[in-house]
This record gives sequence, structure tokens and C-alpha cells, in this order.
Amino acid sequence: MPLVEVKARISLKNILFPTDFSERSAAALAYAAAVARHYGAKIYLAHVVGSEEAVSLPAGIQPASNLTKAQQEMAILDRCDLLNGLQYQALVEEGELWDVLSKMIKEQEVDFIVLGTSGGAGFKKLIAGSVAEEIMREVSCPVLAVGPQVPSRAQFKGDMRSILYAADFQPWSDLALTYAVSFAEENHAQLTMVHAFDPGKVPPLHSDVERVFRALEQMLPGDAKLAPPEFVVEVGATVGIILKAAADRECDLIVTGARDTCNERSPAPFAWVLLHQILCAARCPVLTVHG
Repeated sequence: MPLVEVKARISLKNILFPTDFSERSAAALAYAAAVARHYGAKIYLAHVVGSEEAVSLPAGIQPASNLTKAQQEMAILDRCDLLNGLQYQALVEEGELWDVLSKMIKEQEVDFIVLGTSGGAGFKKLIAGSVAEEIMREVSCPVLAVGPQVPSRAQFKGDMRSILYAADFQPWSDLALTYAVSFAEENHAQLTMVHAFDPGKVPPLHSDVERVFRALEQMLPGDAKLAPPEFVVEVGATVGIILKAAADRECDLIVTGARDTCNERSPAPFAWVLLHQILCAARCPVLTVHG
């Protein structure tokens, strides 16, 4: 039976791809290119040269400027086959990481970010002079992060067959569900919705579990054009349950919501620790959508 065409629930026009020219960033570029190709979006290849990149050399030896080196690396990236047929622009600037990136995001009206990270404490280094975590916490647009355990897929064409949505029933996660449903519809992918009961609290009754199953069903848009979704409700550590569910189903994407951390009163640090753990261990990219 022919697949039914569906109208996208989301639209993307400008994708920011921060890079440090590493292998992990190269792995993430395949995903950025696939998303851009699917939505007809423009990619902005971005590298920020920070002051801490200065190199100590023996007296009398003049090094090439870090800016020049970055421009040379960007020129190589500019010829990458993955970018063939896409609209893209290379941006190499000097300055403080977040100051430069926030300026790029505003000026280019960025509505989606794709980045690669090698994981480690605090997500470790991603782009010159800073960390992936800073980007993921500061931006308001969705961020697709390709972690250290994601196999390199140089020929990735955007073909997603299994998508997992981590449901926590918080108001800031509603937009994340929109992205999960849209990606599942457009790719005719299996959608799995997962919720974990906190093992530190009173064990849930059978009626509590049934209530969560019903709540998950009711979360879906009434006009969703999906194969029957799968619901996973378990008691245990949230990270472990999400990772196991994703691994068992060989998921191509994990989607999770995140609360804005711009407000200092936001009790979000614990949630970011959980996200960090998922990102470092997941075998597929993780899409974080701010509510």
C-alpha cells in the first residue's frame, strides 16, 4: 500500500552547525545536511576562535593566526560532498563563544542547531573555547546533539524508522512532542513514548500505571497520522529506562523536552544532568526542545 503523504507540523529555515573540525563534528554534519535537505533549510557552518587558543612557540617563530587556521579548515569543510545541492554559508569569527554564537543565531534567525560532542564531564569541548552544554542550555531553539556513542553515518539520508519520546508530563515538554510526532509522521517511523516512575517514591499502584498509559494516549494530537504508537511505562531510573527502550528498538532519534534555564530560579540543573547522561550513552542523536 502506498505511503500517505503528510504535512509537516514544523518548518525549519536556518540551521546552525557549530564545528571544531573534529571527527565528532564531522559525524554530526551528516545529520545537519539531512535535516536541511528535508526541510529545504540553509546551513550556517560556524566556528568561533577564542582567545584561549593562543599557542606558545619558541622565540622568533611566528605562528599562523588562529583565525587563519580556522579559515583554512573551513575552506576544506566547504568542499564536503555532504553539502552538495544545499544552501549554506561559512561563518568564522573571533570572540567569546556565547557572545559570537548568540549574535549569529539572532542575525541569521536560526531555528535549529545540530552539533557533535565527545561527551565527558560537562560535555567537554565542542567548539573552540567552550562546551556543548553551554549552547544547549542557553539557546531557545531545538538542538540535535550527536553524542560519542552514535555510530558515524557519512551516508545518512535522514531515514528514521524508530523515534523515542521521553514523556515527563511537564508543560515545557509539549513542544518536544510536536517535534517527535512530526518527525515520526514525515518518516513513517514507529513512535515510542516512554515514562519512568521515580523508584524513590511510593511504588505506583496498578491504577497509577493504567492512568499513565491513558495520559500518554491522550497526549497525541487527534489528527496524528501514525502507526499505532508503543507506550513504555516502568519503575526505575529515568536514564536507564530511556536508554534501554531506545537500544531495544534500535531507535534513530530520542526526543526530550527541557525547561528554559534563563531564569535563575529554574530548578533545572538536575534535569540537565540526566540529559547529559543520556547524550553520552545513547546510540542515536538526542533532540532537546526547549519549552
